[in-house]
Amino acid sequence: MNDNLMEYLLKNEEPYELKIGDMVVEMQYSENNKSFKECMRNILRLKANKIVK
Repeated sequence: MNDNLMEYLLKNEEPYELKIGDMVVEMQYSENNKSFKECMRNILRLKANKIVK
């Protein structure tokens, strides 16, 4: 495992919450069997539709 990732996980109280720039990303497990990639595509598709409208 990457040393930087291991260091981050050890010092972060909530490993399922990341701060990327000004945005906080929270991750949760789901029972719908969708992959992370599939969920991100859906989120980006919804955001793109809002921008176009």
